[in-house]
This record gives sequence, structure tokens and C-alpha cells, in this order.
Amino acid sequence: MLRYAQHDMQRGNLSTLSGVLIQTLLKEADMFSKTKLAIGLALLLTLFFTIPVFAGGWAVITLDELPMNVTAGEEFTIGFTVLQHGKTPMNGLTPIITANLYKEEQFTVTAREEGEPGHYTATLNLPKEGDWNWTIEAFSMQQKMPTLSVSAPKVAIVNESDSVTESTTQTSTSPNFVIATAAFVIGLVSLFFAVQRKSKLAASITALCLMIGLALTVVGTSVPAVEAQGESSSEVIESSLSQVEYGRQLFIAKGCITCHYNSKAASRSEYWTIEPTGATNLSNFSADPLILEMRLKDPTSVNSNSQMPQLELKKEEIDALIAFINSD
Repeated sequence: MLRYAQHDMQRGNLSTLSGVLIQTLLKEADMFSKTKLAIGLALLLTLFFTIPVFAGGWAVITLDELPMNVTAGEEFTIGFTVLQHGKTPMNGLTPIITANLYKEEQFTVTAREEGEPGHYTATLNLPKEGDWNWTIEAFSMQQKMPTLSVSAPKVAIVNESDSVTESTTQTSTSPNFVIATAAFVIGLVSLFFAVQRKSKLAASITALCLMIGLALTVVGTSVPAVEAQGESSSEVIESSLSQVEYGRQLFIAKGCITCHYNSKAASRSEYWTIEPTGATNLSNFSADPLILEMRLKDPTSVNSNSQMPQLELKKEEIDALIAFINSD
């Protein structure tokens, strides 16, 4: 009996030990499975983003020109070209343009084919003033564009400007008008005495008053125009971008950042740069402006085998890009 009891105790201990071992093995297997699952998901995500690139699934999105002087509530049109590998125009796409303002306002529109192969246009109407972030999504690429500054409606600006101009005009012309009127009145009275009494003094006073009246009249009408001209020139200077900043925005808008990384343009977390073979990292790059001008105007003029697309850049765009690339 004692032997059977000892045997039962040993068997019970063995069962308990086996249970513990099995639970431990299951836990280890579960942890191992989770680890494998995490690794597998990471690999799948990596393949998801990289396979399209190796399979030819990337393109350069190039804006025709940067949208400038955009006003809230007013329509404006943007045009852009989608080039596979920066070379082949892509037709039959349905590009989506998304704009948002502080995650409160969102605007989405679908672009349509128009003009040359691979070219698309879209009409936007942003309802509020502010700095809008916007993207263009086409052919597996979602390209972030430079921040779009939208100004207040023109009606409000014009009314405010008119009130300021009117106030300035009244302030500057009223004293001159009073003095000129008084001079003319005195001149007429002096003229009367000069004719009636043939007084040389009265004639001199008449001539002097007429000269003063005419001078003040001319000054009173010309000063407001000069002031207005000065204000408009000042507004133009304040609203314009610096050449380097204009070049930075063009570097993004023209799709240069898709192939050439440049830390001065944006961080890697903001834009996805393909960096294909032969594409120079331009973060610490500078070159002779004449060479850069030739390359930007016609890439094949510098290298007949160049894979860089012909962007049809304007002279001011080329100058701005050169200033940005060679900036500190």
C-alpha cells in the first residue's frame, strides 16, 4: 500500500511538473510566435513600400508653377505632370489633391487630364485664409507640396485700403485747399484795387497771391498720388518671397526632391526621396552657377545620358533654384 501510495505521489508530482513544463513551453511558443509575427509584419510592410519602387511604381509629380496670391473663396487652377521614373508621361490616372488647414478644414478634388500627355489640371477654392498643407496623390505616390498661404478676401482688403487712402487724402489736401482759396480771394481783391487805383503794390500782391494759390493747388493734388505709389511698392516688396525661399519651394514643387535629397528643403520624415542610382544628395552640394543653369535648362546638354527630366523651367525659376542649391 505504501509503495502504491509513493508511486501515486510520484506520478502526481510528475503530472504537476509536466503541466508546468507544458505551460512554460506554450508561453515560450506564444512569445516566439508573437516575435515571428512582428518580424513578418515588418517585412511585409517593407516589401509593400519597396516592391513598387523596384517594379517601376514611382513617378515624379511636377507642378507647372507655384500657386501665388491665392485668396480665400476665389477659384484658382493648378496644373502638373506625372512622369514615371521622371521620364515617361502617365495617362489615364485619377490624381487626388487634398488640402487641409490645421486639421479643421479639409478640401479634396480630383484632377482631370488636359493638354499634353501626362498633364493634369484641377480647380481649387479654399474657403478660409491661412497656411494650407496640401498633397497630390498619383500612381502610388503622394507628394507633399509647399505650404500654400491663402490671404483674406479682397473685398475686405480693398475697403480697408480705400478708407486709409481717403483719410490720408483729406488730411494732406485740406490745409492746402484753405490756403490756396484764401490766396485766390486776396489776389482778386488786390486785382480790383490795382485796376481801379492803378496801384503797383496791389498788382504785386495780386501776382504773389496767384502764384501761391497755383503752387498749393498743384502740390495738393500730387502728394496723395506719390504717397499711394509708395505704399503699393512697399506692399509688393513685403509680399514677395526671397529668391532662396522661392527656390526651396520650387525644389519641392518641381519634384526635384523625389530623386535628390536636400536637408535644406525638408527633412526625410516629410518627403519620400527615391534617390535612384546617379542621383546626387544635394544637402552639402554647390556648383558653378553656369553649369547648374545649363543642367536645369537642358539636362542633356551637360550629360547626353542624363535621366533628369526636362522641366521647361522659366529663367526666374532657374535663377531661384541655383540660389537655393548654392545657399548655406
